[in-house]
Formats: sequence, structure tokens, C-alpha cells
Amino acid sequence: MINRIMKYAGDKALKTDLARLDLSRLPEEVTEIIDVSYIDDEDPGHKFDVYLMQDGKIKPILIDIHGGGFISEDKSMCRLWANYMALQGFTVFEINVRLAYPDVTVFDQILDISTAVSFILESIDSYEGDRDQLFIAGHSSGGVLALAEAMLSIDPAMREAYGVPDRNYSYKGLITDCGLMHFYKSSIAYWGMRKMIFPKGYKQDIRYKFLINGENGKIADLPRVCLITNRKDVLRKMTYHFDAVLTKYSVPHKIFTEGADGHTGIIFVPYKEHNQTTLAKIRDYLLLE
Repeated sequence: MINRIMKYAGDKALKTDLARLDLSRLPEEVTEIIDVSYIDDEDPGHKFDVYLMQDGKIKPILIDIHGGGFISEDKSMCRLWANYMALQGFTVFEINVRLAYPDVTVFDQILDISTAVSFILESIDSYEGDRDQLFIAGHSSGGVLALAEAMLSIDPAMREAYGVPDRNYSYKGLITDCGLMHFYKSSIAYWGMRKMIFPKGYKQDIRYKFLINGENGKIADLPRVCLITNRKDVLRKMTYHFDAVLTKYSVPHKIFTEGADGHTGIIFVPYKEHNQTTLAKIRDYLLLE
């Protein structure tokens, strides 16, 4: 019963969140290409949107994954963020995955993202993107999925466990925004969430073990990481946890804590001056030679 209530509440959250987006702030310079299928099955969970300034110049690529606790929300909640990252010079891809519960698991979502990225890179010339300048980002639970995709690109054992082929691409950087970067913590709430989003017996599943980011030494091979939070982000302690993990493994990274816009801060109000400054700093750090 409680799982169904949580799923229903999550489904309702999208309408509420979309109503909060001030779409009058959309920049005219950015082109939007909506609902491209990366698997030809018309499932809304297998679509992505593209945002870019069509100027004929090849641009770094940013793959972005929305939040929603793995069970709710949609790529459209990141529409403003994607537009403003496009203004920073990226070709941005907002990816949907199939939502977890009752039939889909986080393992399935990770495979969805792997498939989406492969599809995008095969057609990247149509979107003025530079496959040699590839970055990935995720908000909240999307941060977990973005990290998993980045780890798949550097960890052969993880690719074997998930049954994905070797990669012919690699990431130059990762962004986690208010990330759910310690979802395996011991508490009743997170135990309940894991019961919804993973299959029975998940703790004995090798795929799950690769998602415990403090225990996989291959995390040391990650590229640059940007961590975004703020003092009103309800999950800010999880960002600090991940910061400590990255420090432990000597991963180059920076943490950005400006503002007090809450858990959906920078994706809902990227046009605020302090968020504009943060976006520019992230761009400069990720593209640093």
C-alpha cells in the first residue's frame, strides 16, 4: 500500500514541478528538439530532448538525467537548466529512462542510459556535438545514474556484471546536482526506497555492489567531478558524503554551494545571478585543458 501511495505522489509531483518553471525565462538563442526516440518502441521512457545553439560550431556534449527518486518526474523538469547549459556552449541531451516500480528497476534504468548514449553518439553529427568532449550530469537520483554510467565507461568488471559491451567513448567530466549520493545508507526510509527500486535479493546482486560508491576503488579513475548543493538542499549531506569519497580516492573535483534555492535550486532557477556564476565556473572547470 505505502509503495503505491509513494508512486502516486511521485506521479503527481511532475505536474506540480512543471508549473513552477518560469518558461518566460527560456532564451531565444537556444534550439529545442523534443521527444527523439533512442529505442523505437514509443515508450516515453525511451526518449530524449536536445538543446543547442545552432551556429555550425562543434560543441562539447552534456548528457543529463532528471531526478525524482527513480520512480517519478520527467526530462521536461530540466528544460530551463538544459537551455542555460546550452547558453554555456554545450549541446545538451535530456534523457528519459523508464521509471522504477513496479516492473522496472534501477538496473534497467542504467541500461536505458547506456543505450541512449550509444544512440546519441551514433547520430551526434546532426547535433553539432564533439564526441571527444563528452560530459554527463544528473539531478538528485539522476546523480546516481550519471555516476553509474560514468563508472561503466572505466570499469570492465562493472560492464561485465551489467552485460554491456566495451565502450568506444569516455567521459571528460561528471556533474552531480543535489545528488542522492548515499542512497544505500542505513535507515527505514532508504530501506523502503530500495525495496521499491531494486529486485528481491538485490544486496546479493553484484550489480548493486557496484553502486556503493565508497567501496569501488575504480572510482579513482573518474574524470573531473562538479558537485552542486546549497544550504537549503535537503540532501546536502549526501553531497558532502560524496565529496569525502572523491577526496579519499584523489579524484579531481570541486564543490559549489552558492545560494539557498533548495533541492531543485539550480535546475528551476538557473537564471539567478549566483546560479549563472556557478554554471560558468562549472563550464570553465570541466573544459579546462
